[in-house]
Amino acid sequence: MSQNWLFLKHFLRSPIAIGSVMPSSRHLAAAMVRCVEWEKTRVIVELGAGTGVITQEINALRHKDSSFLSFEYENLLRENLTQRYPNINFYKDAFRLKDYVAVQQKGGTRADCIISGLPFANFSQQQRDNLLSDIYDVLNPGGLFVAFQYTRQLQPFLVSSYDKLNCHKVWANLPPAYVYLCRKTSFSKTPDNVHH
Repeated sequence: MSQNWLFLKHFLRSPIAIGSVMPSSRHLAAAMVRCVEWEKTRVIVELGAGTGVITQEINALRHKDSSFLSFEYENLLRENLTQRYPNINFYKDAFRLKDYVAVQQKGGTRADCIISGLPFANFSQQQRDNLLSDIYDVLNPGGLFVAFQYTRQLQPFLVSSYDKLNCHKVWANLPPAYVYLCRKTSFSKTPDNVHH
């Protein structure tokens, strides 16, 4: 079964969880990983792996000594990825991000880079707020959060929370997507509770 057909099948079954009718294009995947300093990145988290278009890019670029945790809610998609990438730790529930990072890092609770393809617009406000706060908390000082979205709905929260933020649009994707590059400040800062 082709990756596009597999993705479409899961979208039709659960459009809110999947969030898009097509998997990410190679152009979007390239934009998501381009600004990561892979030689310095030792703990990587991916949220919303889907069919693994971005997973494949991360796995090819990451340092040989890095740890890679990837989350995918849909069971068949996750099982397919587990078979394809036995060297990656796959989990189901991104809302337990803190728990799984702590277990994987043997008590450590931080990641150097979090890359997300989750459809935040499809979550309830409480789910969205909780997960975005967890992402911020899990990142190391100076860590990078990269997310693509189809709207600018997240932008107020990201602007209020991260020290540096860049956004650009990738037109070569269906639909076109905004890619947010968010750098966590190197000193302690609590993100404002901004409603999105």
